[in-house]
Amino acid sequence: MSSATLISPERLGVLNRMRVLTALHAAGPQSRAELARTFGVSRATVGTILQPLLDNGILIETEPAAASSGGPRSGGKPPRPVWFSASAPSIGAVEILPGRVRAATVSLTGEIRGRATAPFATRTADPAGFAAALRSCCAEAFAGTTVVGIGVASAGLVDPGQGRLVELNAAPALTGHPIGDTLAEQLAAPVYLEHHARVQALGDRWFGAGRGLDTFASVSTGDSVGVGVVQQGAVLSAPGAGSGAHLTVAAGGDRCDCGRRGCWKTVATIGWLRRRAAALGVPGARGTTLARLTARAGRGDRSAVRLIDEYAANLALGLGNVQQLLAPGTFVLHGDAATGGVRFAELVAGHLTAHSPHHPDAVPTVTLAAAGPDTVLLGCAGLVLSQGMQLVR
Repeated sequence: MSSATLISPERLGVLNRMRVLTALHAAGPQSRAELARTFGVSRATVGTILQPLLDNGILIETEPAAASSGGPRSGGKPPRPVWFSASAPSIGAVEILPGRVRAATVSLTGEIRGRATAPFATRTADPAGFAAALRSCCAEAFAGTTVVGIGVASAGLVDPGQGRLVELNAAPALTGHPIGDTLAEQLAAPVYLEHHARVQALGDRWFGAGRGLDTFASVSTGDSVGVGVVQQGAVLSAPGAGSGAHLTVAAGGDRCDCGRRGCWKTVATIGWLRRRAAALGVPGARGTTLARLTARAGRGDRSAVRLIDEYAANLALGLGNVQQLLAPGTFVLHGDAATGGVRFAELVAGHLTAHSPHHPDAVPTVTLAAAGPDTVLLGCAGLVLSQGMQLVR
């Protein structure tokens, strides 16, 4: 029997509101007529979609736009663009990484307000330390604020439907932790959980380099590596799907912390970069970063030049697999890789093109992140915006 279902009127309303909010984020304040032209529908249809957002204080009608130099508008009232209300409820954002929790409140326009950070021990079988860090971090960041919903980004494998962390290799005590239930009980607000890389992609989509793009990939680098893919405006997600860190790129290669060999993570993280720097005799190898290597390369250090190219090639191994399967076309670099600047992005693009099919309509490009280190927190807000607008009736 087919598992296909029809879209309910309620769900259709959520999707339409999400598309309108996305359009506003991409283009700024717009009138009903402008939105109608954008989506190819009538002003009345746009009005029906907007009304719940206006009634609930998510959007407001701003002052009419000034008349053009050609004189006053002929007939009727001047259009009043709609935009996000400064007094609208904030969104809660929580980022879970091995050993650290970050939380913040985020406005609907992407302004980060309160924020907090709390550490927790990873080398323990007792999850109590993590649970305490999660509670205290959220209590501090959300103090005195009513949040309309909470978006949570976590490393490891997650179960978004159940709001549960399935597995985090670097913090095994978190296996099975009911993050959604824990936060919903504490904060009396709906909670939405997704994988770190996919939430980062939402941050790009709503507030960063992915604004205005229907399809692209967001690449996280540093202690780990991963990819979140947006296709036709939606982040690809499936039960059991990871971020690509454990794609096999070298059969029989180095052993990964997951227990398998040859994972992309073993050759495309800062840990690999430092081990390889030591093997090449690069000074300060144990604490090196791509930014430091780039500076050394600029001074003519051949070992640094060689290592930077190897790092770019290794990143492109995994990205090439993503391009082969899904052809996102544009790849947005975050984290350590982004510190290599435009030159490093060009190196990755060159290797990526070599690993990708030669198709005139799918030439891969690599760009740098625009939103900085807070992209994931912003993505948590995007997660609520894209999945939580069923709160608005």
